[in-house]
Amino acid sequence: MKEALEFSAFTGAALALAWFWRPRSVVEPGTRLLLLAYALLGAWALVFGVFAAPGSEPAAFSHWKPTIVYWTLAAIMALAPLLGWGYPAKAIVGAYFVFSNREWRWINRGFAAACALLGALNLFIIFAHTEDDWEGFKWSCMVNVLAVLLLRLTFVWVDTAVRVVVAIRGRIKARLP
Repeated sequence: MKEALEFSAFTGAALALAWFWRPRSVVEPGTRLLLLAYALLGAWALVFGVFAAPGSEPAAFSHWKPTIVYWTLAAIMALAPLLGWGYPAKAIVGAYFVFSNREWRWINRGFAAACALLGALNLFIIFAHTEDDWEGFKWSCMVNVLAVLLLRLTFVWVDTAVRVVVAIRGRIKARLP
């Protein structure tokens, strides 16, 4: 019962944070689909991690999870532009960079190809190499994802935070005598 309450509180806090930090501009349907996939895959991992008995996860299941994540993201990035839903790579790279639609299309295709390749490479390493090799590959992929996240932080979120601080400072100075 305690675990269910903690899970519910964590989920509620995450949803509240997402609601208050949501973008105020129109979000493309491809980006919404990407966020939905992240939410569902994350919920899948959390529910299994919170409610399953320790060690009950089959090895094959843990080996296939990264491939499912990569291929889901590749499918979304490949299909969203074909359906006219925009380029989900904008949400990953950040709208701070100004590119033409042609350039976004190629960036999106590059991310889709990279995700598809990582999913296939994950399966190749699982079946052709040792468990230690697979663990190393899995962690190196996580480090690369962290690098993309840090680049986004540096170029998008820091700039946004500076603009917010400057705006707040201007409002405070305007109200002071």
